Amino acid sequence: MKSIAFTLMLLASASPIKAETEVVTIVDHITSGNSNAINQPEKLLKRLLPVTTPVEDETKDREKEDQTTRPVNGRMAGYRVQVFSDNNARTAKNEARSKQRVISSRFPNYQTYVMYTSPYWRLKVGDFKTQKEANAAADELRKAFPSYSKEIRVVRDRVNIHE
Repeated sequence: MKSIAFTLMLLASASPIKAETEVVTIVDHITSGNSNAINQPEKLLKRLLPVTTPVEDETKDREKEDQTTRPVNGRMAGYRVQVFSDNNARTAKNEARSKQRVISSRFPNYQTYVMYTSPYWRLKVGDFKTQKEANAAADELRKAFPSYSKEIRVVRDRVNIHE
């Protein structure tokens, strides 16, 4: 009881505290300095603010037309043979890799790719420009591995072209 009386007496005798607080927004805080420089890499700045001339626009249009016929950085639209696809978290990765070893040993001329696109593990074979080439390879794989034949199918993909 004495402590409560003492506390009340202290509060009554104390001078009032000013409760003035200044509200500063983030924009005010950022712009309060003398300079606000944002350093960005030049390549990023060019991507964000492209400046082109009519001649450059025509060149870009021609490049877009050519992209359908020639690969960019060795990659282009093409076909692969999908041999395996599964989403079993426990077994799919190991199964894809074991099938990859078997196929690579039997067909060393075909590149094999184990890919993970959630939630599927897939094994794809080859880099083919045309669907006809991919179908021929799929037929070869079916003959060599009849147990895989139910899963073998030709799929569109970005392929690596080695010329």
